[in-house]
Amino acid sequence: MTTIETRLSAQGEFDRARRQAEIDRLGAWLRGRDDRLLPFETIRRNLRQQSPLYRGIHQVQLPEIVGSVGRYDEMTRHFLPLNDSLKNRWVKMVELAQTEGWPPIELYKVGNAYFVRDGNHRVSAARQLKFPSIEAHVWEYPDDIVIDPRATLDEVLNRFRERVFLEKTGLNQRYPDYDIRFTAGGRYPELQAQIEDLRQKLELIDEREISFEEAADAWYELVYLPSVQIIRASELLAAFPGRTEADLFAWMSLHRDRLREAYGDFDDLPALARSLMETYREKPIARMSRQVRRLLGSEELPPLAGLDAPPADEEE
Repeated sequence: MTTIETRLSAQGEFDRARRQAEIDRLGAWLRGRDDRLLPFETIRRNLRQQSPLYRGIHQVQLPEIVGSVGRYDEMTRHFLPLNDSLKNRWVKMVELAQTEGWPPIELYKVGNAYFVRDGNHRVSAARQLKFPSIEAHVWEYPDDIVIDPRATLDEVLNRFRERVFLEKTGLNQRYPDYDIRFTAGGRYPELQAQIEDLRQKLELIDEREISFEEAADAWYELVYLPSVQIIRASELLAAFPGRTEADLFAWMSLHRDRLREAYGDFDDLPALARSLMETYREKPIARMSRQVRRLLGSEELPPLAGLDAPPADEEE
């Protein structure tokens, strides 16, 4: 039976959870991270199998629950409530936890991670109350994808896109040093489009059928690796902290037309990388970074964000 003390205790827990949610949200914003739960439907669209299998009732570790079917924008990644409208239901769940207990929640499992089908408030309350696990009915979507509990949605989707890219190209099987990694907003479809474009050109030149894998090898050896070698040898990446050679390669690919207008003609992406490297050698990196940002517009640089915009009245 619920008592006044139980109700006051539950309300106190909610208030503490709300304060921590705001602190976490601010911290995530300052780091440029999205700290909300992962949206299950977005993840599901990338799965090979669309029909889940019921696995029974299990004790699931709470840190392994990373997303939700319907409330992914109402709670942080740690299931802290992001608005006061959740209070009444949330407080009721805490009261039940301290008196009668809960029925099992319902979860979808994808790889190593879980998504709440029903029971978001119970998971939120359980985490605030420092429970290690929770009882749940589990439906599994069989998949070998590995989801980092701290990963953003972009990072998770990159894993799916990379898998499709590698299944289609097989580059990681033929090149032991393969290392194409995107930090955000993966551009794997853009790379596939480049390979297909090269494949069609090679067929015209060689007058024979070229497989996608053969074209992928040619693209990797003649386009990607030469560009990356130039990027590594230069100081280009110093302007984009925390990013990778693949990020910068994709960025050059995306903005090649405007880069040509600003820095002169080039025959291919390796030549563009060389041109940018020479420009960086002539001018301080900080100044060059601001010029690039102004050229492309800050709103058009999410994959390579993190550069400080210059004061409006600064002279170049």
